[in-house]
Amino acid sequence: MSKTKLSAIFILAITLVVPRVSGVNAQTSATQEPKEIYSFAFDDEAEQGEYFTGSASIGIEWVFGADMGHGDDNALKITHTEGTDYNSYNNAVRLTFPEPLSVGKVYRVSAWFYAPSEGNEGKKTLTGPGIVLNGDYAGAQGVSKFPTDFGSLPLDEWKGIDVTLPALDSPVDFFDIRIVVNDAPFHPDVWYMDNIEILQVGEASEEAKTPEWDLSLPSLRTVFSDYFLVGNIMEPAQTSVSETTTMFTHHYNIVTPENSMKPSYMARAKGQYNYSGADTFVDWAEKNGLLVHGHTLVWHSQSADWLTKDEDGQPLTRKEAKANMEEYINAVAGHYSGRIHSWDVVNEAFTTSVGGVPSDWRTALRALSGGSEASSWYAAYENGADESKGEHASDYIYDAFVFARLADPNALLYYNDFNETYQGKREVIASMTEELNERWKSDGRNTEPNRLLIEGIGMQAHYWTSNLRAEEVEDTIVRFAKTGAIISVSELDIPLGSWSKYGEPTEAQLRRQADLYKQVFEVYLKYADNIERVTFWGKADPQSWRGQGYPLLFDKYFSAKDSFWAVVGTAGVSEGDVVTPDPLTPFESTDNGNGSESPDNGGSEPPGDDGDGGGGNAVWIVMAVVAVSAGALSMFFINKARK
Repeated sequence: MSKTKLSAIFILAITLVVPRVSGVNAQTSATQEPKEIYSFAFDDEAEQGEYFTGSASIGIEWVFGADMGHGDDNALKITHTEGTDYNSYNNAVRLTFPEPLSVGKVYRVSAWFYAPSEGNEGKKTLTGPGIVLNGDYAGAQGVSKFPTDFGSLPLDEWKGIDVTLPALDSPVDFFDIRIVVNDAPFHPDVWYMDNIEILQVGEASEEAKTPEWDLSLPSLRTVFSDYFLVGNIMEPAQTSVSETTTMFTHHYNIVTPENSMKPSYMARAKGQYNYSGADTFVDWAEKNGLLVHGHTLVWHSQSADWLTKDEDGQPLTRKEAKANMEEYINAVAGHYSGRIHSWDVVNEAFTTSVGGVPSDWRTALRALSGGSEASSWYAAYENGADESKGEHASDYIYDAFVFARLADPNALLYYNDFNETYQGKREVIASMTEELNERWKSDGRNTEPNRLLIEGIGMQAHYWTSNLRAEEVEDTIVRFAKTGAIISVSELDIPLGSWSKYGEPTEAQLRRQADLYKQVFEVYLKYADNIERVTFWGKADPQSWRGQGYPLLFDKYFSAKDSFWAVVGTAGVSEGDVVTPDPLTPFESTDNGNGSESPDNGGSEPPGDDGDGGGGNAVWIVMAVVAVSAGALSMFFINKARK
């Protein structure tokens, strides 16, 4: 094995202290003399080439030339394949080890990365590189993506990462080395890696404690069964873990796919749909009597370029983008028609911050440019809009809801967004909902005049302990309720700290978190007649996308935190009380014969960044009634949304 050639150039060191890796929970010691396990300088393809493979959207090449590498003349060149997606999973380089990294050992991983300006013209700030252990993008086994603070990758200079992993309690067979982003403007088309080194620097200093779900805890779905549905997120890879399934059906009655139903996972190219991961997810939900909330059909992020851009990355015309949207929604929502309880039809159409209270909600939309604030849907719909006919770039939102209604008439249709408690943001969301629902009343395609088009508003509820104000949550619910739409708390988490700095898990901080969970649930119960669902965005702290802030009800050992008891306490349940859930009744398969329309890519696909379609209305209604008897759904919620 060739030795890594290190230079004296400054290395950006990111040393992490994280609670779990692939099921790890151990105190670690890194006091031993470092021992080299693997080293790759990309100077011997004949010996080491078999260990590196490229994913679906890239080609890899061992290159040699003067100063080609980091302090040497060798590197691995990665080139994005034109016309394919930028999903980080499909653009990752997989390093498969000759022998797995061992259980109980502590490893330090370092590597260098480079993105040249040539070949990356027109790119915005490139998001930094990172590694994923054993391909566990979904976090099914705990924290598996490093570094958590990945930063950016500057052009024309080498950047290093240096990560110390906690002790492993399961072997690591391979790393996926990737750019941590799914969007073309922030992902290089050409990049290099060099000098990968893996050292053993310690061992577990005490026996690892295996996390375990406590099923004697009060069932969340049962505690709140008289008020609203209670949900959480899953991914296809997680559905095979029996302990997770048992826990999920104990606490929850509705499930949202964290990533696997987003457009970048469903259709990488026009006419090529991959339902394999989402089918696994929906089949699992039905088998276990869980309702499914689909997430999401139209979004500016984690979308497929073919929907809105031409081969040169320029906006399609309005006509072309509209046709693509209709095709996509008909395909995806149609494939699962009758099997999805509700859809996030449009996600995050408005800018992050909305100053003041705009007189026209359209002025607050993500528009043509502005980095992460841009929307390719807006840009395409602007390209060819005829103002004399009343056309506007914002029409993509209305079209998306109409296409979704026609493709799956039985599903509740939601608009979903974050920062919703800020006055300007909540007002533009509410105004848009009211205006588009009014427009739908006179639309000739409307066959149910007493039913809203935008039936629900999703409050993402990604809060912080530093600035969450329960009165602002209440004001938002009151305003949204005035639109006539039902409300869901769609992605709830409350990490310690603020957007610029995570807080430490001190007793005081955790008490503060518990009190805030108590306050918001008191508001939810007060307005339960207006709320269909409360969904937590993550099952336990280390499995959260905001895991550094310990944001959820369960800790790294899957034990209930004070926040859990604060939440159930709002419904009169105290620690020690027994609240046993009724069993959920499985839904019968309602295969509509669509079948998958593209080859299987190997199963579920990872994040950020998971049966065939359903039968007719009668089957869905029967299944809903069955679910009522099992405590999974009250038709009351559907009636509220369609009033």
